[in-house]
Amino acid sequence: MGTKVTTIIAEVEKARKGIAVCAVLFLALAVLCFAFSERVLLVLVRLLGRKLVSYSPEEGFIALASLSLYCAFVLTLPATGYLLWRRLILPRVPAWRRWGGPVIAVATALFACGALLGYFVLLPAGIGFLVGFENRDIRALISARKFISFSGTMLIALGLSFEAPLLAFFLAKLGWLKPEFFRNRWRHALLICTVLAAVITPTPDVYNMALMVMPLLGLYFVSFLVVHVVGSQVRRVGKDRGRGASADRPPPGAPPS
Repeated sequence: MGTKVTTIIAEVEKARKGIAVCAVLFLALAVLCFAFSERVLLVLVRLLGRKLVSYSPEEGFIALASLSLYCAFVLTLPATGYLLWRRLILPRVPAWRRWGGPVIAVATALFACGALLGYFVLLPAGIGFLVGFENRDIRALISARKFISFSGTMLIALGLSFEAPLLAFFLAKLGWLKPEFFRNRWRHALLICTVLAAVITPTPDVYNMALMVMPLLGLYFVSFLVVHVVGSQVRRVGKDRGRGASADRPPPGAPPS
């Protein structure tokens, strides 16, 4: 137990400098993003087709500051991913050193795909459903702070969830994830995706939760496909190596060379 604790402390000490760099980068990007926060807010408000409201004098500032933090978090993710790759993966699998740049590029593209899916499909559908309950007697006034929280949480959650196939690829490469895991646990996956959707979705309505469940389940089956392909390649390479070793071995009874 003491050895494990010492190892963890040593790993944290090694990563301390990188964590500090990421923290400074996050703060600098947050300040920079605040200067453009109004423009970013206009992009989000296009989904509503109406103006936001502020229920207190400071809510406008808090809303823009929150939006700046969300944007800074997203922009810091590539640097954080590179840090994790250097500090956690490469010391254990040095052969993957040349994969660093492509992995960060693919991870960034996957995150962008998830965020774009949320912006163009899920957010308009979810917001339209919630706003659709207004009538002649009830007018929906949307708080700027809550709208940014709703949009930021959903977009970032979708972006991060789209990293699942990439994670599944490397776990399969390491032999830690097998296709049988997905075949035998699809019922558990349905339950877990439902719970995750309920936690991630900022609103308690079933409609938005169902919208979030669908891409999560889709990612589960895409990850299964990725693991299946990687597993087939690993088994094929193993068979080829076995055949090569058998060919090099002399037949029984043959005189030694």
